[in-house]
Amino acid sequence: MIKVGAFEAKTHLSQLLSEVEFKRENILIRRRGKDIAVIIPSADFETRRTSERNMAILEGFRKIRKSQKTKTSLEEIKEMVNAGRKY
Repeated sequence: MIKVGAFEAKTHLSQLLSEVEFKRENILIRRRGKDIAVIIPSADFETRRTSERNMAILEGFRKIRKSQKTKTSLEEIKEMVNAGRKY
């Protein structure tokens, strides 16, 4: 990861964008010694965003699963089958 100051990033933005685009480098922009931003390739951003969305969906399914009955008795299963349902 390349670390640059905010002024340098402003001055050499096109060069830094080329580094990100062609060399797939991440650029960390700092101001007064504090990290303030990261420039990453857009493909990496899309992959991360898709992954986060998928994790949120899975977490929603887990919550639904936990809220459902966890154990079904044999009698309840037989009743469902007799009623024409699949368990």
